[in-house]
Formats: sequence, C-alpha cells, structure tokens
Amino acid sequence: MMRTAMQTQTVLGQMIARVADDEQYRRWAGQVERAGHCVRPVQLAGSAMTVNMQTGEVEAAYSSAGEPGGVLLVACKDRRESVCPPCAARYRADAWHVFAGGVKRAGTGDQDGDGCGEAGASPLVLATFTAPSFGAVHAARDGKVCRAARGGGRKRTCEHGRALWCTARHDARDGLVGAPLCVDCADLAGQVLWNAHVGELWRRTVIYVYRALAALAPTVGGRPVSVRRVRDLLRVSYAKVAEFQKRGVVHLHVLARLDGVNPDDPEALVPAPAWAGVELLTAALIEAAGRVSVALPVVDARTTAIARWGTQLDVRPVRASEVDAARVAGYLAKYATKTVSDSVSGLPASRPPAGETDVMQGGGVAGHVAALTETVRRLARLATCRSLRLARHVHTLGFRGHVTSKSRRYSTTFAALRQARRAWRLAQRWREHDPWAHDGAGDGAQRVVVGDWRIAGVGYRNLGDRVWAEVLGREHRQAREAGRLGLTA
Repeated sequence: MMRTAMQTQTVLGQMIARVADDEQYRRWAGQVERAGHCVRPVQLAGSAMTVNMQTGEVEAAYSSAGEPGGVLLVACKDRRESVCPPCAARYRADAWHVFAGGVKRAGTGDQDGDGCGEAGASPLVLATFTAPSFGAVHAARDGKVCRAARGGGRKRTCEHGRALWCTARHDARDGLVGAPLCVDCADLAGQVLWNAHVGELWRRTVIYVYRALAALAPTVGGRPVSVRRVRDLLRVSYAKVAEFQKRGVVHLHVLARLDGVNPDDPEALVPAPAWAGVELLTAALIEAAGRVSVALPVVDARTTAIARWGTQLDVRPVRASEVDAARVAGYLAKYATKTVSDSVSGLPASRPPAGETDVMQGGGVAGHVAALTETVRRLARLATCRSLRLARHVHTLGFRGHVTSKSRRYSTTFAALRQARRAWRLAQRWREHDPWAHDGAGDGAQRVVVGDWRIAGVGYRNLGDRVWAEVLGREHRQAREAGRLGLTA
C-alpha cells in the first residue's frame, strides 16, 4: 500500500513538472497531438531542411534539439489495440473504409430483402470459414453444461485416464474455455500446422470456387461453362480478416463479391451477369470449402496429414446498402486490430526484450497454451517443417499470414487512404504558405526535404508524460464527438 502511494506521488510529480514551463508544455502537447496521441511514440533525434531545387536555397530548417527532451515524437502506427489504442483506432477506421468500399461497389443490392440482388448489382456474401476439430475442448454454452457425460451417465475416460466430460457451466471469460479435455489426446501438432497452412488453404479455395462456378453455372449461349470461360466472365473479389478462437486456432471472416469482367478493360468494375447471383456464389463457396485440402508435413503418426476447413461454414448474403455497408464493415474492422493474445492469454512476446529468451514466465499460464507454444518450437526444429519458419511465429501459434488482406480489385487500399490523408494535409499547409509542403504545387517551386534522423527511443520519458498523453487524447476524442453531435458552438 505504501509503495503504491509513493508511485502515485512520483507520477503526480512528473505531471506537475511537465506543465511547470508553459511554453515547453505547449510545444510538447503539440507534438503529442501531431502524433495522434499515440501511447508509445517513436522518439526521433536529428534535423531536416527544405531546399528549393530551382535556386538551391534552404527555405526552412528544423532540429529536434529545440524540442522538449531534444526529440521529435511520431506515431508508432501499431495496428494492435492492446499495444496502442489511438493508432489502432486509425487503422480500424482505414479498415472500415476498405471493407465498406467493397460493399458499396457491389451496386444497389437487393431491395426486396430476399438476398437475390437485382440487375446491375454484383452478388455479395459474408462467409466464415472455421477450422476442424483437433480434440474435444471446454466450451461456454450460455449457462449450459460444458460437456455432459454420455453412455447412460457413465464417466467415460480417455486412454490417459482423464474424463471426457465436464459438468461445469463456463463463463466466456473462464480460462478453461478452449482448453482440451485431455491435452495429451489433442492433436496439437496438427493444430499448429493447420494455422501455418491456412493461407495456402484459402488460396486453393479461391481456385476451387472458379471450378465450382463452372460446374454449378447454367448454360451460357446453349453450352456448358468451362473454367476458362468462367474466368472470362466472372471475377471473385474478396476481403478477409483472420480471428483466433479460444482454442488457439484461426478462422477467417470473408467478404466475397462476384463481379463481371469487361474484356476491353479488365480493370473496370462491372456487375456480374444476371445468371450469376447470390445463390450461385453461395453454392460455389460451400462446394469449394468441402473439396479443398492441403497436404501437411509428416511429423508423427498421430498428426493430421491433410488440412481442411471445418464443417461449421456460415455464408450469408449482404445487401450493398449504406446501412449494410456500415454494419458489415464495422463487424470486420473490429477484428482487424485484435491479436491472438486477445483470445489466448499467456503467449510469449513477438520480440522479447534484449537479454531475455523467448520463454513464458510465471506459473499462471494455462497448460494447453504452454503445450501449444512448445509444440511450435518442437516443429520448428524438424527438417520437414523448416520451410514454414515456425520459430518466427511462436507468438501466433504458427499462423504466418497478415490479419487483414484482400484481392487487388476488391476496393481501395490502405496505401491510397494514407496518401489521401497526406495530400489533404499538404493542401492545408499550402493554404498557410508552409515551406514544409514540398509537393511542388501552388507557386510552382520544386522543394525537397533533406533529413538526418535516428531513433532515440520508444515511448514517453516517464509515466507522467504517458498519463498526460492519455488525458489529452481523451479530451480530443470527447471534443470530436461533441462536434459530431452538434454540441459545440
């Protein structure tokens, strides 16, 4: 208790010291605002200058030596909510625009509510691809018993002497949820290898979708449709987000859209033909999910040899309305900033601090999490798994892909959104005749920025500065919300 009080006094003293010098505080608060109120900004030390390429004149110069602490703060731009909420909020907003843009591109959508679409609209569905079972696990069943005893109430046990039933009623936050009933019976190696191959499984699923479209499509021009002909007429565009389940296995949320193809302009976005509706796309996804497979490396006799999708496949039609675009985009965007540690606690850090080994510390880590991470390390040492580079992905239980990805023509890109933001800021600077606006617009002067920077650290100098940054960020968000609601003058 005494130690906590002393720490509070120390933090309070740091906060008071920060505001003691009004000029220094304003400069520091301005940096925090420009960094987007990031909670772990990158500290840069160095200098920069703008040079007029026509005259060779140095029009402006800047040095971080004049800033509080001698460093310039820039946002860390980490997408993970658990690492930096402000930067994650920006990434989540960009992800929302990427997902919503693809929904709006589908066209006017189905106005009758039957999910069939209209002429001039591209069919769109939201599909969830899950993993198969790798052994019975504890589950939260809305207040019901986890797993009832079977066989007339007899207490069945596995070959290791552990019960294959559980009469507890688990809460969703219970640490047992997702843990195997018997960690020795569970196919942990198969689960890790499945995570490592889910990207390849999805790639093959897209290939199989075209084959399924050719097999399920009605005749066009009185002739059956070949796979090559389908690719000339239709294009599958998609955006997907990976999410980890409590048991430590990844599944995919996919927005899949069926577009038409303009042979004279392949880059153009055209609606799908009238015969290619939501029912055809749904049936093709289900057919492909049931047939696709990926061969896994052989590591032992008990490990699953083939990766397949689980039987729990959910495919729902999406209408391309403003309401549905916002709803579906928001649903997917919230997963874009989640990490595996949000679902599975006790995982090692992706980059352990210098001098520390990549090993979990403490005895509070669940047994199945420790077993999974040890399985990843064991497989990483095998010659048959060397190409998977599993040692780099212990913290994601073997999953090697990015949490968010899309096909090229689904919608806009994160890079385009960032470029649009940068162009808007440059336009604002040109109106203010800022010499650091160096894109050559306005007065025709060609400017270039020459800089020399090095990383001096990550995060704030002390906890008091971080608390101030969080306070400033909260006030900024409240002011924006008040402005959005029309509560400000």
